[in-house]
Amino acid sequence: MKNSNSEEWKRIVAREYGVQYAELSLRSLSSECKFIIPKPFYKQVYIPEEKNEVCYMGENELSKFVLSLKKKYLKKPENYNKFENQFIKFGNQYIETAKKISKTNFSEKSNGELLKIYLDYQRKNLKYAPFIWIQFIINDFFASKAAEIITSKCDKDKKSVNEFIGIILAPSEKASFAKLIEIATSWKKLSIKQREKIYKDFQWLPCMDIHNRPWTKEEFFSHINEFVKPMEKEILSYGQLMKENKFTAQEKYIIDIAKRLAYLKDLKDDFRRQGIFYARSLFEQIAFRLGGSISNVSYLLQEEVEELLKENKKLSKTMVSERKKGFVVYYNFAKKIRCQSGNDIETVIKKIGLAPEKELVKEIKGRPASVRKAKGRVVIVNCVSDLKKVKKGDILVSITTHPDYVSAMQKATAIVTDEGGITCHAAIVSRELKKPCIVGTKNATKILKDGDLVEVNGDEGVVNILDRN
Repeated sequence: MKNSNSEEWKRIVAREYGVQYAELSLRSLSSECKFIIPKPFYKQVYIPEEKNEVCYMGENELSKFVLSLKKKYLKKPENYNKFENQFIKFGNQYIETAKKISKTNFSEKSNGELLKIYLDYQRKNLKYAPFIWIQFIINDFFASKAAEIITSKCDKDKKSVNEFIGIILAPSEKASFAKLIEIATSWKKLSIKQREKIYKDFQWLPCMDIHNRPWTKEEFFSHINEFVKPMEKEILSYGQLMKENKFTAQEKYIIDIAKRLAYLKDLKDDFRRQGIFYARSLFEQIAFRLGGSISNVSYLLQEEVEELLKENKKLSKTMVSERKKGFVVYYNFAKKIRCQSGNDIETVIKKIGLAPEKELVKEIKGRPASVRKAKGRVVIVNCVSDLKKVKKGDILVSITTHPDYVSAMQKATAIVTDEGGITCHAAIVSRELKKPCIVGTKNATKILKDGDLVEVNGDEGVVNILDRN
């Protein structure tokens, strides 16, 4: 997008965020997080689009921020270890705070005491949140550099090189959803007691935001078989590929960091979702005192929660209802975060200078993430509620994927995403499931429609439209 002064706005991500998490996302790149953010900036905004909130950033400020991260981490990879240690440290502190909250008897707490607990939770969340953004950006640096190294060493055809990249850059460890896929394989052999223990260990996985509830035991038991991956023997292992290709010590170091970042990418979901799950009782209590539902609370700014609790007021259900349809969260000229919804959305978008670029796209190309080819009918998935549309043999086309998508990915015959790189969630899971996958197309969800017949060429990174619906 461009503004009226021809300054570029860059589309970064599209997610199913409520107001509160969109606010946290903006604050995590501000001077509040200067302990880890090298160049804070404020030219960022979330706007509604296709059941999601889309983050745009001012390209000039973003470029400076990205450059500062390149200098700190890519040019001096020795700085990475400290970053990873802090990522895990603050992620664990966030979860521990949430677990402590889960044991609190809120009936004995005044509004002031409740507010104090809420603000402490928010502080711990904000302490960890900037690491998610940094991981998101430097992951691309190291994954791309590692892919270049692997490509230069492998004297093979494009398909083989893509397959080798996928094997070599698999996460260094398995986060929760990857572990659940392994557990699903032996699920039928487990006793009821073992199954119930696993449920308790994983029930938090759907808690992407405050308004997402955990699995019930019945839901978990009914979904578990959908996570079973194909029992297909690997042609080559990571160890074999590393042995056969003579990487230098520095090249191995870059590859190792890329693998560790791929793990952190999944680990961030574990931290975030567990934090939301364990703090659920806090938000239920806030909702009770404000006269609304837990879902409603996720559509309030922090300062709105503070004001309502301090003055013992009830929330406006009309305002929340409007925000659920779509909202804009942005910094005003005084660097204060504001939220607008309804008819005010277009006013704000115009005021800050956002206008859609008109671009004629003739083909769909992306990054090959999992080789093979497949044909099928397209199903566009813009949000979690769309996942039920996916049937066996469909082509799942989405903005991105995350752990909630795994059961639908299992049914699909191929996966195509607008966002992502070779170590994104869609790429890693697709390789696990032995399904063709193309990521980073930028526009697949805009060009394709439900019912289109397409061929996904995971070897070349191209989606061919065979028949329009």
